[in-house]
Amino acid sequence: MRRHGDNPYRLRRVLSMKGFRVDCTTLRTWRLGVKSPAHRDSLAILGCLEARWRLPAGYFRSKLPRTGRATKGHDLPGLPGSERRRIAWHLPDDFDDRPREERDEIVAWVRRVIVSGATDYRRYQAAALKQPFAVRFPGLHLVGDGVKETIPDGGRAGNVRAPAQLAAEMAELIEFKTATLTRLGYRRSGVWGKVTALQKVKHLGLMFGALVASPAGPVSGRGIPLSSLSSALLVLPSVWDWYLRWREQRRGFYTAWETDMLANAAALTHPETGWLTQTPGLVSRLGPVPGLATEEEVLNVGEDWKAACGRLYEFALARGVELRRATRVHRDPFEAVLAVLEAESPVAEYRKIADEILRLAPCARRYPKAAAEAARSYLMIRLGLHLGFREKNLRQLLICRRGDTPTPERRLVDSACGELRWSERDEGWEVFVPANAFKNANSSFFGKRPFRLLLPDLGDLYAHIERYVGRHRPVLLGPRADPGTFFVKSGKGPAGGATYNQTTFYEAWRWTIQRYGTFNPYTGRGAIPGLLPHGPHNVRDVLATHILKQTGSYEQASYAIQDTPEMVANHYGRFLPADKAAIAAQILNRVWE
Repeated sequence: MRRHGDNPYRLRRVLSMKGFRVDCTTLRTWRLGVKSPAHRDSLAILGCLEARWRLPAGYFRSKLPRTGRATKGHDLPGLPGSERRRIAWHLPDDFDDRPREERDEIVAWVRRVIVSGATDYRRYQAAALKQPFAVRFPGLHLVGDGVKETIPDGGRAGNVRAPAQLAAEMAELIEFKTATLTRLGYRRSGVWGKVTALQKVKHLGLMFGALVASPAGPVSGRGIPLSSLSSALLVLPSVWDWYLRWREQRRGFYTAWETDMLANAAALTHPETGWLTQTPGLVSRLGPVPGLATEEEVLNVGEDWKAACGRLYEFALARGVELRRATRVHRDPFEAVLAVLEAESPVAEYRKIADEILRLAPCARRYPKAAAEAARSYLMIRLGLHLGFREKNLRQLLICRRGDTPTPERRLVDSACGELRWSERDEGWEVFVPANAFKNANSSFFGKRPFRLLLPDLGDLYAHIERYVGRHRPVLLGPRADPGTFFVKSGKGPAGGATYNQTTFYEAWRWTIQRYGTFNPYTGRGAIPGLLPHGPHNVRDVLATHILKQTGSYEQASYAIQDTPEMVANHYGRFLPADKAAIAAQILNRVWE
């Protein structure tokens, strides 16, 4: 405006002559950055100003943060408001001006690739989530790693709350498997951590939910009355056989999930250490089940509980052997990041996501919250690539500000989490994590020693960390209490916590990939063509595969993800015969040089 001798009054007159209605106050707020153009008419005004001042088309639009507000939603009929807002961010600026057929094509692509992920497993999972049927155990206390945690309600329509009797039985099982010491007279093999206990509760809740679901409903369950549910049902081979066949009919094939459930059944009825075997009082709660257990069979179980548990134990072992021959892999764990893993340098390819975040990051002065969310996404990617942690360890990482006293190792052991801190000795940011915080704490990688890594100051990493801690993180926290973790959720008010859980952290990572990772051919945004939305666990695949392609060493690849070579070979590294041959050829070809 200064360069061309313009002021708000003159611009208002010029724009009015061209058919635009705008007042001087609006132009002043745009100039000062107090507000920004968001709707179709406002964006059209920007185009008019670009032409007036002979600027490249889209000059001003490129400086606006992507908020998705450019599309009001009137051209997205039939979609709920939440999905409409989610889709709007991924639409081109001229979406409303395109033909109806093209708009439908763009929306279909965004819903298929960006929102759902486009894999067969994601589609099956999305369909299954529309038919919830689990039995929930809200209020159940989990004790693991020295910390007590209560399972939240988190119920959905279709799920049912466990009756008091079943909830009490589940509480006894959890106490048996998570307590530091077992009750006098009991024996056990292995202890569950909090994560494992939550998983077992969820899986047993699904089994009980299938048993009580109506046969006439979409779940096609067994229809057992809710009041008849008891852990005693788990000693009946007929109940397990029905559940296994029900899962196969629902999905179409057997998977490793069913063999894992049978392993749990065998553990519960182990002749010496099984919880069911050592809890004969449950037999009083077992009654006939139409089609699964007759009154005579229930009486036989009551006469010799230990023998009944032995029969289920033998059934679980034998059926597990049968199922292992019939199981199929229901999803390719590498499918979402295949475009990265097939690159010559997977880490360099994945790093493009971090570069894209910086390219599209909004101005922190004008859009503080959007800038803070971008800074958080950037550091999620950077720390994920440098550390190779599982989601839990990355999510629970604490922050010790520069100049503060680091948390003592004993306190970190008690809370089973790590800390990002400034090292005066090495003059750099280091990550310190006690061994017991890791899922595989007893593996040969740790040897019961803590993990410590000095982060490299590459790509201005230290500057990004200090800006996030000093400027962006307080914006994300707002008025809420500081949980002490490095990564915190966004919040609008004092209600709700700022701590991520497993689900919300996964969604935050997936949100980052949707916005900055997956290339969108209609907007030109996104770093990697063919990349699908995924969670933080896939970064471990990227790191392991990168080192395998560079060195061919499973041992070195295991160092990057704090695991063993066997785990890399079986679960993480995508190391194909062609990759192995290429490494060998590099050595052999030197003879001809």
